[in-house]
Amino acid sequence: MATLRARPENDEAKRLLRRAFTEVYPGFLPADILTFLPISHQVCEDRASDSAQPQRAFFTTGLAFPDASRRQDPEKRQAFNRVLHAYVQEEGDEWRLAFRVLYDAHQEGAEELAPRAMRELLRVRAVTLAHIGDPRRALVAPVDLWLLGNGDGGAEQSGPNLYLHGTRNTRAPLELLRQIAHELGHLLFPAIGPLDEPETWGNGFLGEVLILRWLARAPAPKESAVPAEALAAYVRQEVEPLARAFAVAGWAGFAGEERSAGSLRLLLGMVLHLEETQGTKALSGLLRSLNGTTVPHWIDAARPLLAP
Repeated sequence: MATLRARPENDEAKRLLRRAFTEVYPGFLPADILTFLPISHQVCEDRASDSAQPQRAFFTTGLAFPDASRRQDPEKRQAFNRVLHAYVQEEGDEWRLAFRVLYDAHQEGAEELAPRAMRELLRVRAVTLAHIGDPRRALVAPVDLWLLGNGDGGAEQSGPNLYLHGTRNTRAPLELLRQIAHELGHLLFPAIGPLDEPETWGNGFLGEVLILRWLARAPAPKESAVPAEALAAYVRQEVEPLARAFAVAGWAGFAGEERSAGSLRLLLGMVLHLEETQGTKALSGLLRSLNGTTVPHWIDAARPLLAP
């Protein structure tokens, strides 16, 4: 880099930089890397509100191969031969590696899905950090998203790894955003559960409703594939009714099965209602004050924040 800064025309320095960006991507890059980056990339900005500072990021779109430790995913043990890297700009203007999206170029639809998924990961990261920070420190290390060729179009989270199943399945832009918000929500938000249904842990649903609400309020980037009206309609039809249901039922609504889907829905409404009436500072306080993972633990932490 020092040679290129002094002599931008130096062919040997360019060759060495290209080689470095074939497989091994560093965790941090200098502030002026975009001037010299030898691989195609997309720069993007995301804001939580019109007045907020933007998250500035870029992700690679050119040919790159996973390092030796990521040529198989850790859970399914499937092979991967391509990777996209996303970097976000930190204070001081240094760039930090935030996400990797890994896929097999031989799988139908994978090459088209990878940049779409990466773009939504960055959007979700931006609004979450702006509203509540990183309460579980899930974003301190890069997060890996693995695109699996086979599957029904679903998604899952396993430890620090996220998966999208079925690259050949057509995913509408809003559905892809919802899946990313849900699975990343398992990492970003404290656990809710264990539950009997619809999943053992409900924090993915919490990520889904909060993050999509935040994104619906945020200015959409000009390159967004998700129509603003579709996102607004989803929040209006699927998210806000949860908050209204808790406002009507109150704490008495939790009586009964604490591990049921109904209790989870009421808990989601409780958190949405808290944010709506007390603001994100209260929400952030709730997420950092929990003494356990069950529905009663969440109720105990929220009661003082919603006291009249």
